[in-house]
Amino acid sequence: MDSKIVSYNANKRERKVVDETITAVPGEWRFDQDVSKAFDSHVRKSVPFYDEIQRMVVELSEYFVRDQSVVYDLGSSTGTTLNFLSNAHAGKEDVQFTGFDLSEFMINEARKKVDRPNVRFHHKNIMDVEFSPSANFMTALFTMQFLTVAERRNLLARINRGLIEGGGFILAEKVCAVHSCFEDIWTELYWDFKRRQGLTPEQILEKANSIRGILRPLTTEENRDLLCQAGFSPVEIFFKWYNWAGFLAVKRTLPDATSNVEA
Repeated sequence: MDSKIVSYNANKRERKVVDETITAVPGEWRFDQDVSKAFDSHVRKSVPFYDEIQRMVVELSEYFVRDQSVVYDLGSSTGTTLNFLSNAHAGKEDVQFTGFDLSEFMINEARKKVDRPNVRFHHKNIMDVEFSPSANFMTALFTMQFLTVAERRNLLARINRGLIEGGGFILAEKVCAVHSCFEDIWTELYWDFKRRQGLTPEQILEKANSIRGILRPLTTEENRDLLCQAGFSPVEIFFKWYNWAGFLAVKRTLPDATSNVEA
């Protein structure tokens, strides 16, 4: 019997097309220069109701942002969220907006998009950020899904400490279904959405391959539990579309120590 030698296919590590101008290596998705330049177009093909989520974030921010407020955006990418927020609160006095992103290319794009003295972007790992001064409002849109559970737990605790009492935090990201049957349904419907945005089946598959081991989604309940463990209460889901969700979490207000003291 002839023996057959199975060899590793070197072409497996070649960059594959995941959008018109974006390529990626399987299991090695990175927010490099190509992704940064095409990010605004690509994210709308990848995240359902992306613009509606941004609009909802601005609406919700109105309950937390007032004069002399501080706003942080974690994983600010090309600055879309802070652009909308700073426009919405332009009439308030001395509101400071700060965005952080690990990709220098993203930061460069954000600085081109938003040129206001009260909006700053920093090239920095969000795991190393010190939230000082304390914030009234923070956002992490489609950012924490790239972190491990241990990293999320650590970061959420620091976010909670970095908010004023009653401050608001918005988390939005891809989520997993609790039951495998729903996970299959959500995935198929999500891929249908991508096809409606003009992505080809091959591009959709290559994007899925590129984020293997990079994207680490949790269930909605796991996200809620982590937020509660970090000290947030109440926590509410403000957006849900199949395998995407948005959470609004409020830093628990400590009870008034004098409330039970008799006059």
